[in-house]
Amino acid sequence: MNALVLLLLLQGCSFVEGLFSDGGAAAVEAADAALAEGDLPSAAENYEAALAENPNNVDAATGAAALALMRGDTAQADALLAGVQDAAGERQSEIFMRRAIVAQRAGDFDSVWQYGKASNLPAGLLLAGEAMLAEGERAEARQLLDSVTGEKVEATAQAYITLIDDPNPIVAGLSEAQALWALGARDVAVKSVADLLPRVPEDRADRERRLLKWASRAASVDQASVGMALLDAMNELPPGQKWRRRATRAILHCAAGRGAKCTNILDSLEDKIHADALADARVTAAMVIAKKDPATAKSLAGRYRSNAAARALQAAGDREAAAAAALKGPYRKFLKAGG
Repeated sequence: MNALVLLLLLQGCSFVEGLFSDGGAAAVEAADAALAEGDLPSAAENYEAALAENPNNVDAATGAAALALMRGDTAQADALLAGVQDAAGERQSEIFMRRAIVAQRAGDFDSVWQYGKASNLPAGLLLAGEAMLAEGERAEARQLLDSVTGEKVEATAQAYITLIDDPNPIVAGLSEAQALWALGARDVAVKSVADLLPRVPEDRADRERRLLKWASRAASVDQASVGMALLDAMNELPPGQKWRRRATRAILHCAAGRGAKCTNILDSLEDKIHADALADARVTAAMVIAKKDPATAKSLAGRYRSNAAARALQAAGDREAAAAAALKGPYRKFLKAGG
């Protein structure tokens, strides 16, 4: 008997499958293609098939984890990544980084610190530093942030350090609020600046810009009263920038469900500011009022064609209008498919 045939008989089916298996590569390729087309169920099915064929397939695990995260299932996402962590080899840093991101979405700042630091990647160290700031550990945060290098994240790390090192304790405290915002604890972040920002010294050049930025952020997390108070604490803006405060006030009115006031202010800016700036303001206002007043949201966003307008219309419950407004691509396909 041929030696190879004898070996196959002795080893059984699992050996035969191993000889001809591609380790799940074909299933991953099919999953990636489905994902590019916006076909999430098919993508999930193929990632699962790849993992069934090869539980150590890093691409399959990271793809499946990303889909789990999209569903909001952080426990499943982390379990998938943990399952390939030891077998990831030179990609282990990537796995730690992805686990840090999952922990961020779960609000587990201790794990964000643990996995971000373990990744030893610039973005991971930045996340770890932000987690320490969110916990009030400025000294350790500063040490981590000072080790961050690379064009994409170093500037952010240095901006945190500038705040931490500020001699004014009120300004230094803003570093923690900024970290909370970056990590997704946005409601807490906005509440934390409600008392801090108005007490920033009036002679600081960045005071009005920060007040305006956080007022806008307050609108996005349904904290209209905080946002209005921040606007009221502002001094005069330069002549060419005064419209920004009016537009932000309009958005805050929408956040509070006051559609008529919101719309009237935005309409008063017609032909007074750049059309793109007004479009951004109207679509943002539509998004924050979509659940409270769908009709106003549709009125504000329905005149524009962009993915941002589509998201506002989708939030207002008008999928057909959202699909018409969305730009060509996976999101439009997703809307048209009724996903």
